Amino acid sequence: MKILIINNHTKHLPELTEALAGFDLEVRMYRPGLDFSCADKDLIVLSGGGGEGLEIDDEHQAGKLWYEDEMRFVRGCQKPIIGICMGFEVISRAYGAKVAKLSRGVDQLFVEFNTTPDGAEILGNKTLNQFEAHDYCVKEAPKDFKVLAKSRTGIEIIKHSTRLIFATQFHPEKGGTLTLGQLVNAL
Repeated sequence: MKILIINNHTKHLPELTEALAGFDLEVRMYRPGLDFSCADKDLIVLSGGGGEGLEIDDEHQAGKLWYEDEMRFVRGCQKPIIGICMGFEVISRAYGAKVAKLSRGVDQLFVEFNTTPDGAEILGNKTLNQFEAHDYCVKEAPKDFKVLAKSRTGIEIIKHSTRLIFATQFHPEKGGTLTLGQLVNAL
């Protein structure tokens, strides 16, 4: 399987590439205006962010968000996509959800939360214990997405109802009940 990782300036890139060991990986650092050529790829992974402090609301130039080009790519891409943390926020915003800043971020710890009935059916787990590190959250599902899990801070996993798009607010590449490999296989 050929996978394009769009690196949203994550500090977890070593764990991400290790979690996808055995696949043919290409890593491209995101920047506005990047050509997202993916015709020869089987899967796109949008990484977490924050490694360089570029958040979902940051502007690239007046009136243009830093991740605006990636949001446009997500809406038009016909390949399977997995979004992680910042990738989750990009996908959520691309499909009309509000992404809100938490009053106090969740900083690098394992958190236990429950799946929804849809999540238990798709993922086979009712309780998840996952690594969290984020300052933003999504409280309401993006258009055309099912919510598969929620925590006290917001939505944790979404799946598009007709397209092969999964996204997690947490970091499955850091381990936990649900691994990145399981998400790849769930597509």
